[in-house]
Amino acid sequence: MSKKQNSGVAILISGASSGIGMATALLFDSLGYKVYAGILSHEDGINLISKASKNLVPVILDVTNPDTINHLKSLIDNELQHITRFILFNNCGIAKASPLELQEMSEIRLHFEINYFGMVSMIKAFLPILRSKNGRIINTCSISGVSSMPFTAAYCSSKFAVEGLADALRLELKPWNIHVSNILPGDIRTEIWQKAVDDIDSKTKKWTDSDKLLYGPIAEFMKDEIRKVRGSRAEVVAKEVLKLVNAKNPKARIFVGQKVIFYRILESLPTKLRDKLVGMMIPKYGYDT
Repeated sequence: MSKKQNSGVAILISGASSGIGMATALLFDSLGYKVYAGILSHEDGINLISKASKNLVPVILDVTNPDTINHLKSLIDNELQHITRFILFNNCGIAKASPLELQEMSEIRLHFEINYFGMVSMIKAFLPILRSKNGRIINTCSISGVSSMPFTAAYCSSKFAVEGLADALRLELKPWNIHVSNILPGDIRTEIWQKAVDDIDSKTKKWTDSDKLLYGPIAEFMKDEIRKVRGSRAEVVAKEVLKLVNAKNPKARIFVGQKVIFYRILESLPTKLRDKLVGMMIPKYGYDT
C-alpha cells in the first residue's frame, strides 16, 4: 500500500521510548501510518519526534496507570473519523533477573503489573475501537514465554501468562475477526541488557553474607551472560510487526531474533534432559543447610 493508503491505518504502540517499540514506531511512521507512540516522559517524546515525521503522535502512557490509558483512549476516540483500521501493539515490558528467594515481592508483582496486567488493561480499554475499526492485536511476548530459565522466574512466568492470554483471546474475539498474535523475540539488541547489569549490581550490594553464601557465584554468572548478548537489531522485530499487520491470515506466533532456534529445540527435549543441559550451563553455588 502507498503512504496515502496507509494514513488511514492507526497503530498504537506501548513502550515506544526505546528498543523494539521505538523501532516499530519509526518504521510505521516512515511508511505513512498514523502512529500513536506510548512513551514514559516528555523527554522520550522529544527524542522520538526528532527521528520521525510530524504525523507521529507521542503520548505519555504508563500501562499501570488507568488515567494515562483513559486519556489516550479519549484522544483516539476523537480522531476515529480519520481511522479505517486500528492496530494495538502491546510492547511495554520489564525484565529483572534475580534468584527468586532474594527477589522482593514488589518487584515480582511489578513484572506482572507491567508485562501482563498492563497488557490486559490496554486490550480491555481499546477493544471497542478494535471491534469497530477492523482491529488487530499484536503482543511482544518473549522466547521466555515458552522457555523458562533459572534466575528469571518473575519475568518468564509473566511472559508465560501472555501466551495463555493470547490463546484465550484468539478464540474469544473470533466473532469480530480480531486476530491476536504474539511475537516471541530471542536476544534483541536493546538498552534492556545494560539496565539488567546495573540492576544486578544494585541488588547484590544489598545481599547479606548469608545471601552471598547461597547465591554468590550466580551474580557474576548473570552479568557475564548478559554481557555476552549481541542480539539481533530491534528493526527485525518491527518488520515482523509490519508483516502481521498486512497478513491476510496472521500467524498466532512469530519467533524472531538470535537463539530462538536453540530454545525451541531445548524445550522439545524430555524434561530431565532439558534440565540437565540447563544445569550444566550454570556455575555451582549454594551450600548444605
